[in-house]
Amino acid sequence: MTSVNTTVLIVGGGPAGLLSGMLLDQLGIDFVIVERHADLHQAPQAHVISSRSLEICRAVGIDDASIRALGPDPMQTRAVRWVDRLLGRDLGVFTLGSDPGEVHRMLTQSPTPTTNLSQDQFEQVLFGRLAETAGAEKVRFGHRWEGFKESPGGGYVSTVVAGDETLSISSKYLIGADGAGSRVRKACGFDMVGPDNIQTFVTVHFKADLGESLQGREGLLYWVMDEQVDGVFIAHDIDRGNWIFMKTVDETENLEKLDEARFAGLLREAIGADVPHEVLSLNSWRMTSQISSGYRKDGVFLVGDAAHRFPPTGGIGMNTGFQDVHNLIWKIGMVEGGMDAGIFDTYEPERKPVAQTNSEQSFHNARKMMEVAVQLDANGDGKITADDLTAVLADDSRQAAVQQAIDAQAAHFNMAGLDLGVCYSGRGVIEDGAPPVSENPVSVYLPSTTPGARLPHAPLERDGAPISTLDLVPYDRFLVWTQSDADDGLNAVVAELTQQGVPVSLQRLSEQAGIQPVDDSFAALFPSNEVLVLRPDGHIAARVPANQAAEGVARAIGQLWSGA
Repeated sequence: MTSVNTTVLIVGGGPAGLLSGMLLDQLGIDFVIVERHADLHQAPQAHVISSRSLEICRAVGIDDASIRALGPDPMQTRAVRWVDRLLGRDLGVFTLGSDPGEVHRMLTQSPTPTTNLSQDQFEQVLFGRLAETAGAEKVRFGHRWEGFKESPGGGYVSTVVAGDETLSISSKYLIGADGAGSRVRKACGFDMVGPDNIQTFVTVHFKADLGESLQGREGLLYWVMDEQVDGVFIAHDIDRGNWIFMKTVDETENLEKLDEARFAGLLREAIGADVPHEVLSLNSWRMTSQISSGYRKDGVFLVGDAAHRFPPTGGIGMNTGFQDVHNLIWKIGMVEGGMDAGIFDTYEPERKPVAQTNSEQSFHNARKMMEVAVQLDANGDGKITADDLTAVLADDSRQAAVQQAIDAQAAHFNMAGLDLGVCYSGRGVIEDGAPPVSENPVSVYLPSTTPGARLPHAPLERDGAPISTLDLVPYDRFLVWTQSDADDGLNAVVAELTQQGVPVSLQRLSEQAGIQPVDDSFAALFPSNEVLVLRPDGHIAARVPANQAAEGVARAIGQLWSGA
């Protein structure tokens, strides 16, 4: 048996696992990633990369422009279409970004607006960055994690099988990023709570050159409503011919042995023309809405799909996992640096409510989609036939009712409020009130300096170069944020904390410090009479009055560091 020693063992080499490795590498903490598959995913899965996920990518050195360059033309992904066939008739269209106010918010609330890129391509980007900074050998493909036992000296000893070889990997911490069927979760004795089979799907990944046929009807999603072939086409990239067709099937169907000929025929029928295409893969899966009963057991943590599984209606499953990791890894780094280990007690209370909210909204989105089906069912018999669709298209009032139901799906396609509006409470922040809440908290994010909230984005210039306020937040320390050019007391507090071993630095935002706001948005977001203490994940730990900065900062960071 081969023995391996590391500080953190990460089980799973998907987006959450790869990000865990990159953040640990930033902190100088040794890690190993084991992934049971022989390589990265080769087929598209998730495709929405949210603003917050792109902000995190930016913080680990991945320019969001490089991600966008790999994805589809944004002008081709603005429409979501309800159709009778992919190459058939439009029954109604939802246009993303049709509201000028929404577009303005999208472009000003984050330096990295949401984009689309297939998960398999996104993983290549993440892996490439990890290989560049930490080394490709940090990810061990074809390594199946079997289980763990606690080490008498502390930490864990995991058994990992790679072909004919068995490895014994000793680690101080263990992160389960191993997906929906997580072995790490099961080994911890945690159950998944919530509906485990909302709907069953077969996914067909295929290549087809449909760009010319769809000219003028480009879109991101095409919901096929005829009951004979009902399902959804996901245009991962029209120009490159990269498509997914998801077909609902009866839960009693034998999913272990799919009838390839049958689904190839259904695919042709759903396209609506016998166009040249190549089926690349055929898989089945069940839509669930579940949260793990536990997120942490001592030094074992669950992230991503190992901790939560959402319906895909909303596109926030992978993104929620990204934020799990961003929340967790700095805490490991701080504890390794001397912080009270009680900070680990904040992981589940901070992240589990976020997953519950996101899961409920995704489930709500899935159910709300039925409103469109009701309006398309012209004779009200619970089945949508070709005759129903023809009747709807021939009746202006019915068409208007369908479009109204489609317009009501806006939250499905814009969840910026949930993405950027996360506000933590509890031991990991010094609370002093609740953040503002919009009338539409799912889609509309209201920036705030309330402790627990994500630091708002505002454009700045540093020595003439454009940056975001978010770019000023280091991942390896607390940051004291002040707009004062001179405060000897605050300087002394930061120096004293540093001498005591607390990782903290002082950031002055002023012309004298070489940092200037680009417009009035900074002053509107950041009162000059506030001093902020920022956590490494960019969430605000505390805010204190500027005239009490020294004692307020000392008290806040001391409380966070010691857990007192």
